[in-house]
Amino acid sequence: MKRAKKLVGITVAAVMAAAALAGCGGSGGSTSGDGGSSAMANSGADYLEGIKEKGTLVVGCDPTIEGVCYLDPSSGEITGFIPEIINGFASELSVTVDWETLEWSAMLTAVNSGKVDMIAANMNMTLERASQIVFSDPYFVDHGKGCVKKDSPYQSLDDLNGESVKIGVTEGSAYEDLIPTLFPESETVTLSAGTWQDALSSGIIDVAFDDGVVFAGPLNVNDNIRLLDGNGPSYLNGCAFAMGNYVTRDAFNLYIQRLKVNGDYADIYAQYMGTEWVPETNVSSY
Repeated sequence: MKRAKKLVGITVAAVMAAAALAGCGGSGGSTSGDGGSSAMANSGADYLEGIKEKGTLVVGCDPTIEGVCYLDPSSGEITGFIPEIINGFASELSVTVDWETLEWSAMLTAVNSGKVDMIAANMNMTLERASQIVFSDPYFVDHGKGCVKKDSPYQSLDDLNGESVKIGVTEGSAYEDLIPTLFPESETVTLSAGTWQDALSSGIIDVAFDDGVVFAGPLNVNDNIRLLDGNGPSYLNGCAFAMGNYVTRDAFNLYIQRLKVNGDYADIYAQYMGTEWVPETNVSSY
């Protein structure tokens, strides 16, 4: 990782210098009272400098997805594929990570208000969100999936468009608006993050609908649930930064690309996701 540190450090400095020459920085490196750097006061290079000056990268997350981002039951610490990458990025900046657990409905406001410096979650990269925040490069692609109890009468996504079908989605997720469009005859039930298994077992919902990665971990340990046949929409997932915070975003992207080139990304992916990471042949791999 020494070579990665050297490259990222040089590149971050170059990006910040370019931003300063372009006159896109603000003044000073002040931070918000909530812990994150103020998105409005510290855009561009000043935003990243603000993070480095306070010594903390405040990261909004949803630690309810096994493998991706979750609480380690033995240590109580947030761990997983995404945290492993974020911790490495913070180390390159010589700062520590302060994890802030957020509901999905609060994530965009949190990053744009400066409550957090970035969002690191399995956030679907939609055009609507892209008009409100700055996305990193995607780190993987996923598909919408439906999960039901093992004895459910439903077998595929084609069975879900009916008045008696209650489909659970996480509040603030992309599926909250999408499900009524895909299945207009069904009832959409909004849930707090991480509560879909309880809602499914208690009968509050008939189907949980989310990214496939959300169900991967529970399917390994819960014999009472199964996936429906078929895939919903495909999404790219990425991290989010405040509107205008391109320098921090670019530095993060460069860090990710370096991990992919030196093989560390593949190792992290295999460790937490349980499968081999295979780069796309067009080089813009996820």
